[in-house]
Amino acid sequence: MEEKLILFVCVKNSARSQMAEAFFNHFNDDPRFRAMSAGTEPAQEIDPLARKVMEEIGIPMDGQYPKLYTMEMADKAHIVITMGCLDKCPYAPPEKTWDWGLDDPYGQPIEKYREVRDEIKRRVLKLIEDLKAGKSREEIIPRKNLWVY
Repeated sequence: MEEKLILFVCVKNSARSQMAEAFFNHFNDDPRFRAMSAGTEPAQEIDPLARKVMEEIGIPMDGQYPKLYTMEMADKAHIVITMGCLDKCPYAPPEKTWDWGLDDPYGQPIEKYREVRDEIKRRVLKLIEDLKAGKSREEIIPRKNLWVY
């Protein structure tokens, strides 16, 4: 059985996509799925406030680091989820890309990071539930969210 990659993408790969990766890999216990995150212009390090708000709820991001998003990653992924930056995403296979439209908390007070963190957690838990239930990619990604060229 081949592992299916769930890829979370944002520009800097320092906050939203890193939180999504951490949540997915923390809560998912199904070996068929694994999450990774990447960025179109990756930062040097994970945003310290993103780390802090994840540690507040007991989910460390140890071992995670910003990575460059590549076409190979997009091709390998089962689902590509952009965090609200689809317009800056050079590789967005339309049949498997879903934009979550989340605000970027960078430069905002820590409360904004917590708000975004909690919304990411809610969406990731629903995604895991749908994947474990055997829903297809087409059933998971809302039609209105598919990227159309």
